[in-house]
Amino acid sequence: MKHFVYICLIQHLTTVEKSLIVTQNNHEIFSSQSKWLYPLFELEDFIKAKQIEANNLFLTDKIAGKAAAYLIVRLGFKNIHIQLISEGAITVFNRFGVRFTYDELVPKIQCKTEDIVNGDEPVDAVWQMLRRRAGRVAGLIVDIRELSVEIDNKLVLNNLMLRIERGEHVFIKGLNGAGKTTLLKAILGLEKISSGSIQIGDYLVGSREWEKNRSIVGYVHQEMVKNTFPISAAEVVGIGFSAQKLSKAEKAHRLEISMRRTGCFHLANRSFHELSGGEKQRLNIARCLCQQARVMLFDEPTSFLDGSAKDELFDLLNEIWANEAPTAIIVSHDDQWIERFKWPVYELNEGKIC
Repeated sequence: MKHFVYICLIQHLTTVEKSLIVTQNNHEIFSSQSKWLYPLFELEDFIKAKQIEANNLFLTDKIAGKAAAYLIVRLGFKNIHIQLISEGAITVFNRFGVRFTYDELVPKIQCKTEDIVNGDEPVDAVWQMLRRRAGRVAGLIVDIRELSVEIDNKLVLNNLMLRIERGEHVFIKGLNGAGKTTLLKAILGLEKISSGSIQIGDYLVGSREWEKNRSIVGYVHQEMVKNTFPISAAEVVGIGFSAQKLSKAEKAHRLEISMRRTGCFHLANRSFHELSGGEKQRLNIARCLCQQARVMLFDEPTSFLDGSAKDELFDLLNEIWANEAPTAIIVSHDDQWIERFKWPVYELNEGKIC
């Protein structure tokens, strides 16, 4: 009987005109009629656009399970009222010090999303996962099937299989010479494929359509070559749109936005080869943003960085994952980074992914 009551209550609540309401000083400033977690994503857009602090607002939501609780925590709300709340949501709110009241308590919200959230994960990790499920990411699927690459009569990649979903982020490890850089170059279309295929979104790498749209993949290499070619920082970033037909005004806009976004606009007129390793990596990331890459590849991005430069790069990339939300593949031996990001880790061994 109780289960029937819960289902009826859920059905009743989800038919109410407003599923979520936010007030400030008792005045309604936001509401949504959407279902599932979409009202909270819409609220996120609203708060960002208005540049207001959520801790000064009051949120009323119809239903909140663990997944919704994580989003509410990340938005910064401290005072909320939930009409139908799950025990898992209460655990999350208590964990992060959110003050809440509720009308009805149930053991669990009947939703698939609830089953994949434990309640003890980092907030950003859950938020990114939920964004992917909601389709609110810029990233594209990378689908590698039976990929083999032979170099100098040596089989470097052997029938490799790997699928990375839209907006997903992964690490790839492996011994020197295992083929990690070869894999990245194959994804970029810079290494000849012996057999198999690589699909990026709707494009098959190597096809005519791919050649027209290959800027969707950006590449940040390890900074070890001492290049003294006379080129400015701004010119390096501008390489990102060199193959795209854009107006002069659009190029200038993209260049400035991407460089400000990565905190390197003040370096625009500096000679690239005179910059530090950390500054060069910021410019390389700005180049990827400038070309509006939807898949970003990183080849040992911290190899030549000191501790503080690593921390700065970590913070910058975390912000990019949160905002641009591209699909990302990082090849790295840096266990410290792997531990900090807590992404899925694949190992490349004998030409195959383990």
